[in-house]
Amino acid sequence: MHYCKYHPLDGATYFCEQCNVHQCDHCVDDAQLPARCFVCGHHLVSLGSGNQAEPFWRRLPEAFKYPLNASSMSLIVITSIASVMAMLMPFLWILALALYLFAAGALLKYSFTCLERTAMGEMKAPDVMDAYQGGISLLLQLVVITIILGLAVGVAAHFLGPAIGGLLGFIAVISFPAILIRFAQTENMLEAMNPFATLSLIGAIGLPYGLLMAFILIMMTSVGLLHEWIGQLFPAVSYVLQSMVSSYYTLVAFHLMGYMLFQYQDQLGYSARIDEDEEQPKREAADRLAAQIQVLLKEGDYERVVTLYYQAFKQYPNDARFFDQFFELLYVCKKTALMADFGTIYLHFLNRKKRLDKLTPGFKQIRVIAPDFLPDSPVLRLQLASLLKQQGDSALAVKLLNAMHKQYPDYAELPQAYYLLSDILGQMPAMQAQADKCRHMAQQLEKVAERKKLEAAMAQAERAAPAAVKAPGRRPPPTVTKSGLQLELVPMEPVATNEKAE
Repeated sequence: MHYCKYHPLDGATYFCEQCNVHQCDHCVDDAQLPARCFVCGHHLVSLGSGNQAEPFWRRLPEAFKYPLNASSMSLIVITSIASVMAMLMPFLWILALALYLFAAGALLKYSFTCLERTAMGEMKAPDVMDAYQGGISLLLQLVVITIILGLAVGVAAHFLGPAIGGLLGFIAVISFPAILIRFAQTENMLEAMNPFATLSLIGAIGLPYGLLMAFILIMMTSVGLLHEWIGQLFPAVSYVLQSMVSSYYTLVAFHLMGYMLFQYQDQLGYSARIDEDEEQPKREAADRLAAQIQVLLKEGDYERVVTLYYQAFKQYPNDARFFDQFFELLYVCKKTALMADFGTIYLHFLNRKKRLDKLTPGFKQIRVIAPDFLPDSPVLRLQLASLLKQQGDSALAVKLLNAMHKQYPDYAELPQAYYLLSDILGQMPAMQAQADKCRHMAQQLEKVAERKKLEAAMAQAERAAPAAVKAPGRRPPPTVTKSGLQLELVPMEPVATNEKAE
């Protein structure tokens, strides 16, 4: 059994021939089929779900629930009643034989269908309509196989002695489930009875094959016990119940044999996926990118990891796992330069997502790795300083607000920043003079800000005024009528006030 290199507790479902590593479904690029390797980009070899399959003895509850559906139970009831009716009609032996062949053939055909579908990963019972095609032919072939095995044992006992005959009979009984499995795989009697192929199948399965034989013997014995309990009192009911229980156990046994094939598919040379895997929704692109980052991180390809993280920040700006994982990685690895570069981005993300409880702890973690770090954002500095003031960390809050008027002269909230700084300094010992200076600067900055707002408003009004005045259209000059009179402009003398006149 092979396990995923990156998740050692999970069974492998793919193999990369280029990297020579086994991988699970989570650690491959399954955006398009066939899947590719996250590391080298080559196509992967599918191993099926055999490495992820739990041992069949742990699936016994599911195995006994396998036939418990309307389709399978209807077949069990119909074939059981038909078999009992065939036993009760000895005088109509032709009709009884036909009825028995139909019942037994339908049940065997359906059982082999269950084995085949289970071996291919389908863990639900198939449609019962598959049981009515080729059942009698299949039954006759199984009868021929049984006769050939019986003749071989009899001939060996006659010519080689009872001991050899008994040994061959025991081997035949032990090998019969393997012969049935081979027959279901190949649909050929000669290949199914090939002793080398049968022994190879038993060797590939190993000890679980013996456990399967034990379960089959237990189920056969329970049918005999049922006959002993109620056979004498209710013979007709006993025949029906025996037939139904026997048919039920047959489906369970064939399902278990198919599951053993599915579990050991790697050793048997084929690949199959469980139907539950195929029904799962396809992964989102963000999930695949996160999986690729984890694979490359475990491979030690840190340059590609950093590149993919910054790619994720642009493509998925609201996905917290990328920001948190990269921050934890830089903190653990103590990458000073990367932390100084990413610190502002991470704090912006926390502030944008309203994760204020993580804002100051994250800032302090950044300063552990990059002691001189201050966020290159006046908004963040003011926000952090306000939170640190509430937490009582005045010294760090002062560092955030100090000299902001030089670094961000156009920041609209500079007066508020310096009012906050003056309040913080006022709470510190021997800093009252500095607090007064900061308060005075805040007042000056407030006046400057008001003047800038006024100037901006006036400039905007001037720009808007010409557009608001409607330009007069061109009109023809008014018609002038000559009257013979002439007007002259006479300068007006200033009107004297009453006081001067007096």
